[in-house]
Amino acid sequence: MPAARRDLCIKESSMSDTEELRSAFCQAFNTSKEPCVCRAPGRVNIIGEHTDYNGLPVLPMTIGEDIRIAFLPREDNQIRMRNTSSAFPPCEFANQPGIAPSPPRAWENYCKAALQGLNNHFRIRRRPGMDMLVSGSIPISAGLSSSSALVVASALAYLRVLHETGQIGNGELFSGKGERRLFSEFSTSFRLKLASLLAEAEHYVGTKGGGMDQAIILLGSAQKACKIDFFPLRIEQVPLPQDHVLVVCNSLVKAEKTGDALHRYNAGPRLCRLISALVARQVREEYGDEVEIRRLGDLWNGHLCLTDREVEDLFAKAFPKDNYTLLEAARILGIPPDEIRARWLGDLKEPREGFSLKKRARHQLTECQRVEAARDALLPGDMACLGRLMNASHSSCAGDYEVSCPELDALVKIARASGAIGSRLTGAGFGGCTVSLVPADRVDAFCSSVRQKYYLDYLESRHFPNRDDAVFAAQASDAAGYL
Repeated sequence: MPAARRDLCIKESSMSDTEELRSAFCQAFNTSKEPCVCRAPGRVNIIGEHTDYNGLPVLPMTIGEDIRIAFLPREDNQIRMRNTSSAFPPCEFANQPGIAPSPPRAWENYCKAALQGLNNHFRIRRRPGMDMLVSGSIPISAGLSSSSALVVASALAYLRVLHETGQIGNGELFSGKGERRLFSEFSTSFRLKLASLLAEAEHYVGTKGGGMDQAIILLGSAQKACKIDFFPLRIEQVPLPQDHVLVVCNSLVKAEKTGDALHRYNAGPRLCRLISALVARQVREEYGDEVEIRRLGDLWNGHLCLTDREVEDLFAKAFPKDNYTLLEAARILGIPPDEIRARWLGDLKEPREGFSLKKRARHQLTECQRVEAARDALLPGDMACLGRLMNASHSSCAGDYEVSCPELDALVKIARASGAIGSRLTGAGFGGCTVSLVPADRVDAFCSSVRQKYYLDYLESRHFPNRDDAVFAAQASDAAGYL
């Protein structure tokens, strides 16, 4: 690894950190019994934004920063959570049927999501409690999936407690019934099932995303990116470049998924459900009523198996103009506007000019094409092609899908001017981070330039606090597991 990579990285959790976490657990819960520890890494998405919930591919990688949980089972059903950071207050709740969510922004909701999902899936009757001490090195609200990492880590802790308390056996966790092996050696098939289960479970906190985060966290690999396809979930490991570095730059604009920010994020999945309904109507008109389109990915992967050109032609017919009011969509679908809201849009506010459906559909098609092309570029190491695809992805995310913000656009522009051959927003958008593809021998100069031009010149004029850890090299780590 080039020295530049080592210098840039935020300090990753190490085995000494794990021992410190165990010791801190014993102090926090006044016990001499050594706790178990599990970890779940964060992730950075190289390309493929807002496509997973449509059943279209993505290309993320794990990162070294992670969430770690030290835990022990309890004899009652109480979940006691503590955090090594004072920003997250202690909390306690009962592990019981229908766990009520805490108020929005409460960090324990991500643990509740995992427990509720596993309880329902395994039909757990006697629900054990846990003591949990959580530690994290993933920047919060940065689009690097700290929330999903907490969900996955909470699930791993609870699975072990369920196993140790006899609630579930080896045959339910591993590929062979009654198979004897170390608990941490989950089969790939179980990890795939768990990723899908937790993607659905995370809807508990109000986000309506897809399954990218849970899949890469549970199935990622050191030194590799993963091309992920959905419905069914499939993983293809792809080599990462040796002579280029993927550098993450935090815009320092928080990409939160609560309040108005959650509403903006959920606009994507909701409008895509309406887009799918309008496309399905066009499909029925052209191919007959027997063809069912539940999500946009079915156009490629369902019974139709359309080509990109055929999908493009279909979109052109389904969306002959840019924007559609609720009343216009209702007339096309032949159903009342209230039914459209009940089935797809919820309380999504209608813009004065109508919903921008055509360009959002275009983003799905072009971003899907870019993911496939990025995978093909990584295999032979064509970094110039990957850089062009990343640049085009940001333009589409900002212009067609409308998930960027002025700070992200400025950071991307500065990154390219500082030596990145490709740069784009990563994650849900509306803040968070960018990911930039930088030649390894230019990383130091790149970071110095970005720090000066964005963090000192651009942000300080807007009274943002600077942070020394806002820029780091992404290094693919092992998938979630036990330590």
